[in-house]
Amino acid sequence: MIENTVYKKRRKRLFRLMKDNSIVLIESAPEKIRNNDSTYRYRQCSNFYYLTGYNKPSALLVLLKKNKKLITHFFTKKPNKHDEVWTGQLPTSAKTKNLYGFDKCSYLNDLEKYLMLYLENIKTIYHSWGDDTVSKSIFDSCLHKLSEKYRSGTEVPSEFFSLKKIVHKLRLIKDKSEINLIRTAGKISSLAHIEMIKKCKPGLTERELEAVLLYNFNINDASEAYTSIVASGKNACILHYIDNSSVLMNGDLLLTDAACEYKNYASDITRTIPVNGKFTEDQKLLYNLVLKAQQKAVTACVIGNTLQYVHMAAVKVICKGLIDLGLINESYKKAMDEELYKKFYMHNTGHWLGLDVHDPSEYKENKELIKLEPGMIFTVEPGLYIRPHKSINKRFHNIGIRIEDDILITKNGPEVLTLKVPKSVDEIEYLMSDNNG
Repeated sequence: MIENTVYKKRRKRLFRLMKDNSIVLIESAPEKIRNNDSTYRYRQCSNFYYLTGYNKPSALLVLLKKNKKLITHFFTKKPNKHDEVWTGQLPTSAKTKNLYGFDKCSYLNDLEKYLMLYLENIKTIYHSWGDDTVSKSIFDSCLHKLSEKYRSGTEVPSEFFSLKKIVHKLRLIKDKSEINLIRTAGKISSLAHIEMIKKCKPGLTERELEAVLLYNFNINDASEAYTSIVASGKNACILHYIDNSSVLMNGDLLLTDAACEYKNYASDITRTIPVNGKFTEDQKLLYNLVLKAQQKAVTACVIGNTLQYVHMAAVKVICKGLIDLGLINESYKKAMDEELYKKFYMHNTGHWLGLDVHDPSEYKENKELIKLEPGMIFTVEPGLYIRPHKSINKRFHNIGIRIEDDILITKNGPEVLTLKVPKSVDEIEYLMSDNNG
């Protein structure tokens, strides 16, 4: 668990980015109805969690920067006997204040009273509202009441900014606590993949292997970070295949893109293995090409480069390899200039990783690509997807390959957080040898 001092530091960083006479209003994620009166398993808004560490619904954080004073005021649902019976006991406002390190803590019943006080003579509002929330309706009511005081000299807020971009910028560089949690998530996901690889064999279903992954996530106090992709044969050529319902066939490849979330922090791993434990020569050719591209891209993950530079490092290897294999019948220059490789490799090589598996921080700032710095974490995941076509040799049809790892930028170069999962042809075949004879 992250100490509340860490969340305090994050809020102080946010205060420094706020204008004078401004206020931040950010709300917890609402519970989402699955069906009738049954809800999905609760997942906190990542921005809210980043600033508070609070992992329950019905809460609001206020950061006030007014007259050179800084105040953090947290609002929660008031404990009641009904909730105690059905969903569990809620902490008192006093306990919440001490546990999470807020200046003040009150119940949502008093929100309007405090907002009227805080919003008066405030110029700038940074907000992050959900749709049709109680807090938003209270906020609108307060603004309306303040506007009626305008002629008496009360200043009404005149600037409204989304909070998302500011917090997303803060989230880009991970602190030590975050790095440790993502490292743990990577270890759990790695072990899950290893167990799944050991059990893979013809005749099983994709769903059975998905169950192996989920089991290993859960027994290690983690949960699925995103819907798992367990795609065999031609299914591996569908980038976001999630049916996971096919039978594993002898001679096919299996692409598995699956990972866990630990204490709200995500990992992200993809591996491609032969269902029967042995790559064919054609599969091996394509697989080693993707592996070479990934290795080249990881090498490029150093301070001062950009994710676009990392992407192009992989693209150059892929493009030359496709020409060598006869899948592109043009010169290297033309293939690169016209992006002919995109027929087989159509996605970027990576994305930011953190509280969200696709962490939402920007990739550009002031129209310039963001340069890599220590503490940044992202994925490196080149791939090849060969759909059947008359212009393509049948030997390569329905082969889908992706290899993905999580990378931490350090002063000493890239640290691969998911390195334990085998990637070389020999390592994979050795790991699968006991299960497939």
